[in-house]
Amino acid sequence: MRAPPLWFWLRLLCGLGVALGGALGTAWAFDIPTPQNQPQTVGTTSFGTPQPFAPVHPLAPTTALDSTDGAGQLPQGVSVRTEITVPPQGLLQRAPFLVTLTVIDRTKNIASLTLHRPFGARITTRRISISQGLETVDGRLANVRVYRFAVTALSGGIIPLEFAEMTFQMVGEPTSNDAFIPVARSLSVRPLPAFWPESIPVTPPLRLVQMPLPPLYAGEPVDWQLRVTGRGLTEHALAEMLDEQLIGSEALALGAAEVRLSPNDPVPADDPLAQTFDIRIPLLPAPESQNATSGELPALRLPYINSHEEEPGAALSAAKLPTQTLNWQPTARAQLLQAAAFWGWRLALALVALYALGFALRDGSRRVAQRRRHSAAQRRLAQCPSPQAALDVLRALTGEATTQGMMARAPNPCFMAALHSLDAACFAAAPPANHALDWHTTQAELVRWLPLVFFSQDVGGRRVARNRP
Repeated sequence: MRAPPLWFWLRLLCGLGVALGGALGTAWAFDIPTPQNQPQTVGTTSFGTPQPFAPVHPLAPTTALDSTDGAGQLPQGVSVRTEITVPPQGLLQRAPFLVTLTVIDRTKNIASLTLHRPFGARITTRRISISQGLETVDGRLANVRVYRFAVTALSGGIIPLEFAEMTFQMVGEPTSNDAFIPVARSLSVRPLPAFWPESIPVTPPLRLVQMPLPPLYAGEPVDWQLRVTGRGLTEHALAEMLDEQLIGSEALALGAAEVRLSPNDPVPADDPLAQTFDIRIPLLPAPESQNATSGELPALRLPYINSHEEEPGAALSAAKLPTQTLNWQPTARAQLLQAAAFWGWRLALALVALYALGFALRDGSRRVAQRRRHSAAQRRLAQCPSPQAALDVLRALTGEATTQGMMARAPNPCFMAALHSLDAACFAAAPPANHALDWHTTQAELVRWLPLVFFSQDVGGRRVARNRP
């Protein structure tokens, strides 16, 4: 018997493959995974009956601000409410608004739930707070969970705000798989002028407060503490705005600003959308042991776009702190140098004044004593009964033995004439007839023109003998 050709066997194999494929269905090993060819998730109801859960498809966005609508399945006795709080002036680009999600559990059977923050293509979200408590709903106590979010639209126009899928775990049902997606929102947002940087916050008026500074001392660092409260603030933006303005000087060095969310009051009670940031700026008075005792803190200006204005973004507003002058105590060495500089010339001037005063007092006392000796000498000379007695007194008063020496020391013409007359009266061979009259005239001239030079403290380099009566 002749063997069949090779082509026969090939055709037979192809036919068998086609028939086998039709009998077994799709070939799973070679298929690309799709939702249609994957096994469905199977859950278990409260009665133990297996039940397939199809994917939850979100509802179309709505413009309602307060709604309980959503897609999917909620546990029995549970309702979810989403509420968007729009300010009176409407939604504004980069201005946060409040979104509240409330889960009401009337049966109080929710053991846990999975919840994510709202999201969107041009939206950023920040969680504000989570609270849970028993409240009266429709006359019955219910377990109410409240989730609040600060949502910010990053651009203007029609912005979709979407909510993530929520899943619930009920008490006594470890395999329950209830899922719910709140209805999305379509929001109309006013745009801002495009020329303002994105780092400028859009907020109601900012509050910028300075904490009191402690006492300052040269060379000892301290912290300049500020507190900023407002919406749309970030640590990075605040640090950038402040660092551009923190310019120190030779007398007062400034460090970089350290910004952090306030641990004491991060969310103000009067504005849940606002945040409070604590700012710490290091200060160093008189760096490198300089002798400065005062310096200026620079003025600070935090710009923002006031969302409460009729046309936000038409002009910038700013929270400001004025320039401040700080004073501090210098170092001990600087205090010593300052005291020396302050009192040195004053003490020198006081010493010069004291010396001048002492000199003036000493000279005045000497002049008074000289006048007294001169007056006593005049009285003594006026009491001399004869020319010889007057010559003896003059020799005793002046310390000179001859009238020539007296004339040399006191070359007063009137006194010299009186001395010549005294010589003539003392040593003349024959006294004139009017000798008594001439003597009284000569005596009067001697008393009148008796020079003061003979009664100074020192005469001729030696002490003058005191006049004795």
